[in-house]
Amino acid sequence: MKNLFICILVVFMTAGCEKNYELGTAFNVPLTLNSPNKVVIDVTSSEHIDLTWEGGGAEDGSYVLYEVEFYKKGGNMNEPVEVIQSDLGALPKLTITHAILNAVARKAGIAPGESGVVSWTVTSSKAGVVKASKVFRDIEIVRGEGIDNMPQSLYLHGEANESQGATGSLFRKAKDGVYVIYTKISGNGVVSLKGQSDVESYDYMIEDGKLKEGVGSLNLTPNINPYRITVDFNTLSVKSEIISNVRCIWGATYEVIGNLEYIGEGKFSAPNRLIQFIDPSNPATNPPSWLSWIEERYYFIASIDGVDKCWGRNDGISPERPTGGEALSFYEIGEYNWSQWDHLWKMSGSLNMKRATISINTNKENLMVHEFTNITNP
Repeated sequence: MKNLFICILVVFMTAGCEKNYELGTAFNVPLTLNSPNKVVIDVTSSEHIDLTWEGGGAEDGSYVLYEVEFYKKGGNMNEPVEVIQSDLGALPKLTITHAILNAVARKAGIAPGESGVVSWTVTSSKAGVVKASKVFRDIEIVRGEGIDNMPQSLYLHGEANESQGATGSLFRKAKDGVYVIYTKISGNGVVSLKGQSDVESYDYMIEDGKLKEGVGSLNLTPNINPYRITVDFNTLSVKSEIISNVRCIWGATYEVIGNLEYIGEGKFSAPNRLIQFIDPSNPATNPPSWLSWIEERYYFIASIDGVDKCWGRNDGISPERPTGGEALSFYEIGEYNWSQWDHLWKMSGSLNMKRATISINTNKENLMVHEFTNITNP
């Protein structure tokens, strides 16, 4: 009987402890929003604009996720023109640039050189429950002169283009208002920008250091290596960078799996490369002394204007080997500062002890991706 009493007491005590530490799902929405009353846009400015709020949060003190919704003043308040996650997703603050706010204003129908009002509010979420704040705040936005004829597609033309002017080369749309192309520049170095929509085409030029609509040209110095040209309609800028020394390496040892040469049309390739996973039981794979498992994680390194950058996986580190049938986005490449154990992929087990062509396509279905093809036995 005494043992039974002790068991019952333990059960009640345990239940009581569990109740004390149970996380709740109740949370409150922000009650006060803070932001500048007026912003005069300078798309070249590095100044940040802070949107903050007070009064929200989880009742148990844990995290709540926030998103800021922007609306056209007087428009449909059920259809935001832009939605942006707060800083780190959970901070009661959104830090944005002039260029981002300029893009929001454009989507809200404020034309270049004009002023208008954008409203913003905050939605909060926790455990799948979403609540919208009942308060809004207005920002008067004054836009500078710029470009509102945003092309659906952007092309590089000109005698120095890879086609020697015969055809245009398509840019990849990296994000809203930002277009990127990897291409070789030769000959006289003269190229031009042309945009295309469903109904008309546009010419763009650089004048006084800023992108403008109009017929003109870009003058680049020919190089044995390809350029990366980034056209940003949000900052009215065109940036050109030399890309060199692209290589695929093992993350564990930095050993080069293949050096990728530029072969044209935005593609890099290392054909017929022998792939051997790093195996502590196989000295031919040069395993480090600390390694006790088979290591197959890899990424790419590229020199951007002489500075090494990691071309790696966008969502951190691949926890799984691909088995086939993965979406193209699994192989999408992002650019980061190089850190040994970040942004690695795991290689398919079927590639071990095989030869393959390692390639990067900087514009495949509007993604920058890598591939392993022409797989054969050594």
